[in-house]
Amino acid sequence: MVMTLFQFSQMGWREICKKVKKAVVYIDNECAECLHWNGGLMLMMRAGALTVKEFSAFESDKEKEHKKAVFILSSPVFGTTKVILQDIIQNSSFDYCVLITSANARVHHFAKYGGHQEGIHDMFIFHALEEEMLEWMGNKSYAVEVIYSPLFIVPLTEMMFLTPTFRNVFPITDAHIARIRELQRSQHKVVKSQSLDSLSSVELTHLPLEAQISVHHLVGCLHTLFTQLEIREDIYSLGHLSGLVANQLEILPEANNRRKTAANHCSLILIDRTLDLASVTTHDTESLLDRILAVLPRLPGHSSDVAVNMSPVCDAKVSSPLGNIVLAPGCLAHPNIDLCSQVLEWLVNKPQKDILLSLHHHLSTLAPGGGSDRIGKLTRVTPHSIDKQVALFRGHKEAIYQCSGLLQQALAVTQTLRAPRSSQLDTIVSIEKLLVQNLGCAKDGVGILSQVTQLLRTRRERGLLMRDILGLLIHLFSLAGTDFLFPAMEQSHLLNALKLALYEDRGQLQGNLSELVNSMAENDFAEIAGDIFSKLQYIASARKALVRYSLLLNRPRQQHPLDNPQLIVFILGGITAQEVKLVQDMVISSGQQTQVLVGGTRLLSPNDTVEAIFFKDPLMQQAL
Repeated sequence: MVMTLFQFSQMGWREICKKVKKAVVYIDNECAECLHWNGGLMLMMRAGALTVKEFSAFESDKEKEHKKAVFILSSPVFGTTKVILQDIIQNSSFDYCVLITSANARVHHFAKYGGHQEGIHDMFIFHALEEEMLEWMGNKSYAVEVIYSPLFIVPLTEMMFLTPTFRNVFPITDAHIARIRELQRSQHKVVKSQSLDSLSSVELTHLPLEAQISVHHLVGCLHTLFTQLEIREDIYSLGHLSGLVANQLEILPEANNRRKTAANHCSLILIDRTLDLASVTTHDTESLLDRILAVLPRLPGHSSDVAVNMSPVCDAKVSSPLGNIVLAPGCLAHPNIDLCSQVLEWLVNKPQKDILLSLHHHLSTLAPGGGSDRIGKLTRVTPHSIDKQVALFRGHKEAIYQCSGLLQQALAVTQTLRAPRSSQLDTIVSIEKLLVQNLGCAKDGVGILSQVTQLLRTRRERGLLMRDILGLLIHLFSLAGTDFLFPAMEQSHLLNALKLALYEDRGQLQGNLSELVNSMAENDFAEIAGDIFSKLQYIASARKALVRYSLLLNRPRQQHPLDNPQLIVFILGGITAQEVKLVQDMVISSGQQTQVLVGGTRLLSPNDTVEAIFFKDPLMQQAL
């Protein structure tokens, strides 16, 4: 490769650093997450930024000395994003504005016109936006720049990458067909009786404009990445959304031109997450990173990092008597520290025992007052042992500063392993294994749903949350597919138990599930339970269309994906660390010389999957 993923991701931020000197920086959540894994807030401050603020209509700046603003946005300047930009500029007093967007001019063109208009050059859209921004600033003699920069990728490890810009992407299923038909009729489009009757009949133009923009945006970012890496890709896809993205990338004129001269041959495999939801709803993982994501709370505004309680090494308390957070949380991302990057590799690939031993070794070496004599030849280290090592840093400010990243990662490990929730997850693993074992033995799935019904009725005694059981149901239905026809009576009993459990737990529910049931009457819970059960049935049938494929190929080809020296597997909807580990182990054992990269739109936990399947609507989000 001419350039690595890490170099590619750093390139965009280096260019941005040249623009932020003496500027007020506004950044949206998705770009903030990309920045978090590519140098963090201090990257902006060291480059001379005056302050960094959230891209929000509630933010503005009238400080007389603050004359320059830099806006870093993950989406095209369209709809709500454009309104927020206008509000900030009009309520401030800037005479120089720089807008940096991860959506190229072609995507902006599509967003503005709903398609590509002949006779209008793509860059005209950027020039028109510059004129609008000057109008909002109130003086045509002021300065404005609109710049495209592909800020969308985070190389988590040498083999694994994420795309926070597309963290809301989740494939549609047959469950969305009725909604898509309604959308077409609401737009006064003719819907033939035999069209839009299955997922395979849904074309990109049938989706909401925001969803179409998201697909074109992703295609534009992939093309820019492949241009920098000088890649000539052979494209394969599994799943409907992946097929739509693959088709747009295949026919993109700029991509066709690139493929004529690019030197590095690569296979790109795009896969819909919905084809396999069993792998992301199991808690039985050998990757400690997956367990951390399932136990610790997410860092506010982030999809793939966690908030770590830093009170063990700090004198301040986490919160004040008023409930305000006064101690900033730690996290996993420390990309500029080699040891911390190595720890992330461990969290994905190493067994828990080896991770604890390695952390103990490094903490013992770095602890204040020396410590090399305390290392010894340990064969077993517990989370308590690590906490004792971390406690040695308390009160030693310089040592804490020097080892801050390692301390945060070590505390993430121990707080995960010692949390009561971790013990709950071990219980869920046992239940999951029993259900899967019984599924393999039962004829047509007889008795399986009765066991889940009993779990619902005894959930409080077992310490199970509603989301845990919903995750188990997704796991079972995705694993069973269409090979098992669960008895109708068992389905009916489960549906009634689900309705009752949702109503009884309505005060303890969390996230979008809580918002969904908050104002509903008892009778409405039957509708919610019915919708959940309907989606489970669609999950079971998600792979039925795969009989159309010849191995991984969506069209006849002479070449196998592994014939190329490079292979990129990208999961639309998210990925787990365990899956990356499995791919890496298979590549090593195969003896293949192919360089493999595995990516996803975000890191997924079982709870994230429950939210995405049942309580988020991919057709109503900015991203599909």
